Order: sequence, then C-alpha cells, then structure tokens
Amino acid sequence: MLPQKISNGAEMVGIDAHAFKKAEKGYKLQAADIILVHTKRSLWGRLIRWGTHCYWNHALMVCSSGDTEQGHESVLAVDAKTSGAVVICRVSDYLDRSDKYDVAVKRLDARWFQDDSQASALDFRVRVCDIAVNEVDFRIGSRLMESVDQIIRQLTVIFRFIRRKLKQVYTPPNIPWNIRVAEMKAFTCGGFVQWCYYKGVTKMTEERIINQSWLKEITFNPRVKKRPTPFELLTTTPADLANCDKLAWKYVIIGGVVQEISSIEEARLVTMH
Repeated sequence: MLPQKISNGAEMVGIDAHAFKKAEKGYKLQAADIILVHTKRSLWGRLIRWGTHCYWNHALMVCSSGDTEQGHESVLAVDAKTSGAVVICRVSDYLDRSDKYDVAVKRLDARWFQDDSQASALDFRVRVCDIAVNEVDFRIGSRLMESVDQIIRQLTVIFRFIRRKLKQVYTPPNIPWNIRVAEMKAFTCGGFVQWCYYKGVTKMTEERIINQSWLKEITFNPRVKKRPTPFELLTTTPADLANCDKLAWKYVIIGGVVQEISSIEEARLVTMH
C-alpha cells in the first residue's frame, strides 16, 4: 500500500503492526524509547484519561531493542503495572493487540543521549535501562495481595486527581532518593519512566562531569520548578510524557496502522476518532 498523507503532513503507512519493522527503512525501536498506550474498553484507563485530559493512559520503556531481523517481536520493555508490580514484557504484547491498544513511540532525541559517535551516549541509555531493569521484581506474589495493592494505588491516584482539580494545597511526603520504586504505593507508570531517566543520568554525574543543563532535558514533569524531588518524579503521568516537547514523537499505531509523526499536533490529529 502506498504511503498516504493526512492534512497536516503526517505520513500514514497502511500496514499491520506485524510489519512494524518495515514501516520505514532502517527503523527500529531503541533502548530507552518511551511507549505510550491507550487502553480500549478499560474503566481505569478511561478514568486516567479523564483525570489528565489526555488520549494516553499508560507508559512503559524499552529496555532492549532485540534482534532487528525479528522486528518488534524481540523488543523488551519494563512495564510498571497498576498493581505496583514492575515486570519485563514484550512490546509485541501491546503492538499485536490493536483491538485493545493504540500505541505511540516517543524518544529523547538530544544529541548527548542519542549520538553514538559520542562515547557517553550509549552509556546514558544503558544506565537509564539498568535503573528500570533493577526495579523488576521476579518474585511471584499472591493474587490477593496484588489485587489489594492495585485497589490502594487506584484510590490514591484518584484522590490525587481530585485534589489537583480542586487546587487544594498539599505538602508532598519527603521521600528519600534511595527508595525502591515498589516501596512507594502510589507511583505512576509515567513516574516510573521519569524516575529511571533521572536516576540513570544523575548516576553518571557520580562518575564523570556532565552538563547540568542535561538534567533539565530529562525532567519531563511540568510541575517541577526547581530541582525535582522523588515525589515529583514518581507522580509524572503519561499525559506529562505525551505533552513534553523534550521528547520527540516518532510513531503512532492506531488500529494496527503505523503512522509516522513528528509533533503533538499530528498525534492529536491521528487520534481523533
């Protein structure tokens, strides 16, 4: 099928998600890519979208780009679930379910993070992914405890949305920097992604001198005004990631159709259905 152009110039490639690797010559998902998800027929997803005024209700991060010959089937991501569990999953779990999920890909395109001719670029991406993978809990918990944790987290997030809408003054908890994400019951999936980026890059500052402006480039939460606190990082939402102009839009997969886009305006246009 020939590529189509939509009104604002976004390119639409009419292929199934199984042919994702063929959407553009040389294209592949990269480590530290951010995946945004719109979950269909989900009450919780709908509540998140209502509370954040955004099409996207979930976020996860690529931790391994896999084998290019296998396309997206071998790409792995770290996924912070609603229950609070942090797991490793295949990106194909989302890409192959166009009946249940719409998906977008965003990427930090800053040269210092992506240019492999600079020795530190790969190091930065590796550190970000290492932070994510180290948070994965491979222990199998009881289904009852997971359900209880999920309810607690959902109620906490709902309360936070209501408080924000009512503009209530709130003193956030003083969370230590050495906390494990799973220990904070109310962290969000977007907060997990933000936490991994910030912790991964700041980890490099312990070993070498880096440009301090880079820390601003990997702060995606618009509510952060000065040096971020752990609470601010961990309460970043998928909407914050979607609206952040520091992250470049790459692709949106709607109904199994891969669309190459480059701006939030194009993303909003192709998700209007």
